[in-house]
Amino acid sequence: MAAFFFFIIFSSVLSFSTSQTTAPPPPPPPQSLLNAAETLSNSGYVSMSLTLELISDTILSRATKHSLSPSALTIFTPPDSSFVNSGQPSLSHLLLHFSPLSLSLSSLQSLPFSSKIPSLSPSSSLYITSLATDLQISINNIKIVGSPIYDDGYVVVFAIEDFFSQNFTRPNTNQNPNFKSSPQCITFDPFSRFYEVSLMLKSKGYLIMASFLELQLIGFLKINNDSPPLKLTVFAPMDDAIVGYAGDFSEYQQLFLRHLVPCVWYWTDLNNGTEIKNYVSGFNMMIKKVNDVAFVNGVEITYPDLYYNDWLVVHGLQSVIPLPDEIDEEMGENFGKDESNNAVNFDVSMAPDHSEF
Repeated sequence: MAAFFFFIIFSSVLSFSTSQTTAPPPPPPPQSLLNAAETLSNSGYVSMSLTLELISDTILSRATKHSLSPSALTIFTPPDSSFVNSGQPSLSHLLLHFSPLSLSLSSLQSLPFSSKIPSLSPSSSLYITSLATDLQISINNIKIVGSPIYDDGYVVVFAIEDFFSQNFTRPNTNQNPNFKSSPQCITFDPFSRFYEVSLMLKSKGYLIMASFLELQLIGFLKINNDSPPLKLTVFAPMDDAIVGYAGDFSEYQQLFLRHLVPCVWYWTDLNNGTEIKNYVSGFNMMIKKVNDVAFVNGVEITYPDLYYNDWLVVHGLQSVIPLPDEIDEEMGENFGKDESNNAVNFDVSMAPDHSEF
């Protein structure tokens, strides 16, 4: 059943990609923030509107630093009365009210109690403190007021009753009366560790590989000191190169696994003649470089170090890495074409003259 669900998702992703392989570019992030600031002012949240205009460069800078799309942003705005009562908060405190995710009301409602929501604050975090049965969503024990004030698909603005506390500690899940502990359960994080790279890949035309990474359950597993370190290199073909595999469910596993390597290979590590083992048995990757252009099994690496950190590297490819039998088939087809062409282009002047017979 799980495998069927996995295939259905991928079939949908691939079908979507056949008609629209690259998402339309988002509007300029500064303009989205300016539009949000104007809406805030018109809605009576003048203090937050002015604050947003003042720190917009900082917001975009921090989003870029964390490798997140600057267009994806959720803003939680307290009323003007909170600014009057508390005075001007510090920059760190203000950044707690910005999340580098585009969160809809339904997505917030779907998050379980004590789920962590990333913020742009360097020292504080946000946590869901409402239960599924509650009428209002609360974050850090501060309630969200109604529906979004502003939502252009990239930037979402919610009104909240007051400032979030910087010293708020994550609530214990045992505080949830509906929570039942079981030694056989594992805990998932609400957001995958592949979230950042998937955002970037989608913006560059690698929607299918991004969706593949988002579906990996390992991305949601909590990491502790006893967990083995995750190291991955992804050779990501463009969407146009993968859509031809749509519907071929039996090939999905091999298709994607042969583009993954269980270690980190930065661009500077890919030297001519380097041989890399991947997740497909009996299938290795060979790196060749010609005039600073690198190829993996004959496929050009068109976008080296497309994304990288200390445990994950993504290199963009022009096409899918073929399997050895696919290479043999292609060579056979080309050989047949060459023979056919040779027969057609045979120079009749070189043939013996049989007219005398």
